[in-house]
Amino acid sequence: LKRRVDETVALYIIRIKNFLIILAAALFYASLVPGLRALVGTMMAGAGITAIVVGFAAKSTIANLISGISLAIYRPIRIGDRVEIDGEYSTVEDITLRHTIVRTWEHKRLIIPNEKLDSMTITNYSIVNPRILCRIEMGVSYDTNIDLARRLILEEANKCPYREKDAENPWVRVISHGDFSIGLRLYIWAPEMDSAWQTRFWILEHVKKRFDKEGVEIPFPYRTLVYKKDLRPARKEPDL
Repeated sequence: LKRRVDETVALYIIRIKNFLIILAAALFYASLVPGLRALVGTMMAGAGITAIVVGFAAKSTIANLISGISLAIYRPIRIGDRVEIDGEYSTVEDITLRHTIVRTWEHKRLIIPNEKLDSMTITNYSIVNPRILCRIEMGVSYDTNIDLARRLILEEANKCPYREKDAENPWVRVISHGDFSIGLRLYIWAPEMDSAWQTRFWILEHVKKRFDKEGVEIPFPYRTLVYKKDLRPARKEPDL
């Protein structure tokens, strides 16, 4: 069987190789030019001081390079993965020696230094198994028959074209007794995160239409306003 080569690791190895080739070519060219050769010799003579100066000057670059190597070895994210970073649902487009590029669902590109990315908490929807349990919440009025509402929600859920067909059947639970509504939550499996978003949008639209057809009320808050001028005056205590 042919083993699949991870694109992230392959690109990272190629970039490191290109960097080393350029560095070797620069040193070779410097050795051919007398002036540069003398400069390189002087720098090598003071290699310790040079290393300290370069280290301080390129501290951020070196940190990003080391973090990038860590990302390539441990692979918490890979090119093509669906991830959530800082609340943005995104797709990993590229991991370079210095930074990582992710594309949000709005097609914005986030350029994140590898050092920062290495210390962030990232939700990766693709790393092991892309299937995801989608939770969709909705409310019904207190005079609604809960069994009827549950049956209508499940009937629509089973018609959803985006859900995972071979997964467990959807189910509904009562999750809250709110100020003006009974909270219901639908649990339904989707094959991956993109389908989960489509499932959510589809279910909310079609359950609303079905509730309207069957006379199930989706409540909204009620407020009672009392004007001060309509209040009864306070009763005065009799004088003693």
